[in-house]
Amino acid sequence: MAERWTAAQVNSLAPDASSQKAGAKLGVPGPWSGTGYLEAERLLWGDCKGSGSKPYQVTVSVADSDTAYQCTCPSRKFPCKHALGLLLLWAAGTVAAADAPPERVEAWADSRRDRAEKSAARSAAKAEKAAADPEGAAKRAAQRAERIGNGLADLDRWLTDQIAAGISDSATLSYGAVDPVAKRLVDAQAPGVAGRVRTLTSARSSSGDAWPDAVLAEFARLHLLCQAWTRLPDLPPAMQDTVRRRIGISVDADVVRRDGERVADRWHVLGSRDRAADKLTERRIWLRGADSGRMSMLLAFGAMQQAPTLALPVGAVYRAEMVFHSEVLPLRAQMESGELDPAGAPAAPAGGTLQAAADEFAAALATDPWQEGWPVVIADAVPDRDGELADAEGRRVPLICEEGALWRLLAVSGGHPVTVFGEYTDAGLEPLTVWAEGAAVAL
Repeated sequence: MAERWTAAQVNSLAPDASSQKAGAKLGVPGPWSGTGYLEAERLLWGDCKGSGSKPYQVTVSVADSDTAYQCTCPSRKFPCKHALGLLLLWAAGTVAAADAPPERVEAWADSRRDRAEKSAARSAAKAEKAAADPEGAAKRAAQRAERIGNGLADLDRWLTDQIAAGISDSATLSYGAVDPVAKRLVDAQAPGVAGRVRTLTSARSSSGDAWPDAVLAEFARLHLLCQAWTRLPDLPPAMQDTVRRRIGISVDADVVRRDGERVADRWHVLGSRDRAADKLTERRIWLRGADSGRMSMLLAFGAMQQAPTLALPVGAVYRAEMVFHSEVLPLRAQMESGELDPAGAPAAPAGGTLQAAADEFAAALATDPWQEGWPVVIADAVPDRDGELADAEGRRVPLICEEGALWRLLAVSGGHPVTVFGEYTDAGLEPLTVWAEGAAVAL
């Protein structure tokens, strides 16, 4: 029998603190009827009484590495409070097993399978087309490379013009000035660079008095990326793949499965983060191998204001094989045949010091100059109300998070040492998960 999640793992899937609180109120039998769980398909369903005359119909797939939700409520948050409430009921063991799902649940599961099969068929057809017409595929790749080269050359000239004119004028990095540059890069099929250009506006507005340093640093990274593209054939293969990804050239999942490095292990889910990115919601999930100590990052996308389908509860452990993308920092991976490990996770992951975290980030930045952060676990860490984190050696680092996340971190810590996972950046540590008394709390 597959392992059920814990309440903490369910709460880690909540899109925000208010959803977590609302889901907890619905995690009791009172408002629910018609609940059931199909073990073979890992499907969960139920009807939740709301303010209207008809209950909300909720369906959840808790298949390993393929969590998905459906609810008839109008919420645009995923998972919504009803899905969270149903998952909490299931985690508590109060949802009875069923022999077969209702017709609506079966139809939903069938439609998901159909979409997955059609997507796989499209990928196979694309690969078959490229194999059948290698000259045509090579021609299309050359045409895109030329468009990218022209777009990056325009960007490099624009950067040079900004430096020559000076960036003290607030209009220089306004949305109206930056967005046309980003749109030209999208037209040049370099969406990754376009996304970095759009961050220039926020870098100016969010960096306080240090905004010139932040903007100039990003100018330097963009210039370096433009130069790397012009010298792409001279770079080592892994760096070539890194430059292509930074520019926005995607790699087919089948190619990664065929050529990527494979690491089988027990993978501990350390943290997850959602961010809006170019009309999409980007989700990053970090895991660490129990035996290999290897860090990995899963990346998934969903439509704007909708969660990606990939969702792994923080604190869970999966027995899986990770297939890593070819890059100078092989962090991004794809999970193959993952299943929950019934043995579970340790009370908290092993962590290091802030000095070790800074050294790891420096080494990552020296290898990949476009790396914005590095996943680290800090042991015996104590946060304070001033928004800083101290370790056992007395070193301190600013915490980069919203006020709500800071107060949750302070509440869990209570002034005592805790284990914190997050991304170490040149501006400080962005905390994502905290462990206290053996439980993981997503921030």
